[in-house]
Amino acid sequence: MSAILRPKRSNFTFKFLPFLKSEYDLTTDPERPICQFYDGRNINSCPNGLNCENKHVSSMFSNKVVCKHWLRGLCKKNDNCEFLHEYNLRKMPECLFFTKNGFCTQGNECLYRHINPQLKIPECQDFNLGFCRYGPQCPRRHVKREICPLYLFGFCPAGRECDNVHPKFNVSIDRLRIKSDTVRRVEDSNQNSSLEVEEQGMDIDR
Repeated sequence: MSAILRPKRSNFTFKFLPFLKSEYDLTTDPERPICQFYDGRNINSCPNGLNCENKHVSSMFSNKVVCKHWLRGLCKKNDNCEFLHEYNLRKMPECLFFTKNGFCTQGNECLYRHINPQLKIPECQDFNLGFCRYGPQCPRRHVKREICPLYLFGFCPAGRECDNVHPKFNVSIDRLRIKSDTVRRVEDSNQNSSLEVEEQGMDIDR
């Protein structure tokens, strides 16, 4: 019975396998281990590169999305699968039908995630700071939020977790209206010296 449920894959051979192995150095063994040196954030992290016999799994998908083949009972990798083998609605894969057509025939009963295409567009950092010179023609997403009144008064206890916007104004130090005591003293002395020079000039003219 076990031979029927879990047959040995080594007994199945295809004519194109030698070509893939010789030309591209590829192996189709799903049970090969995951490379311990490969890091999805750095392509050159594995010393063997593309010639590595182990699997190179991207970190952005590793154990973060439910395996779509496992949901249908068709995953052959078992414990070696880089995707999740558990029923988690928060980590379900994206619904391809909804992504392609903008709607899903199953509606709210669909088990896959319906992601708004607008949410995939990255936010415009210039707009978040207060102004975007491209306006409506900007290819990035402009998210309108309310400015935090507590932040405008000087302090917001929520910090980065605040739901409102904390605008960052690029103001140079020279343009600040509040000046230090040393700057005031220097300016006062310069004004006094200029007044003395003008008075001396007026005395000479007389």
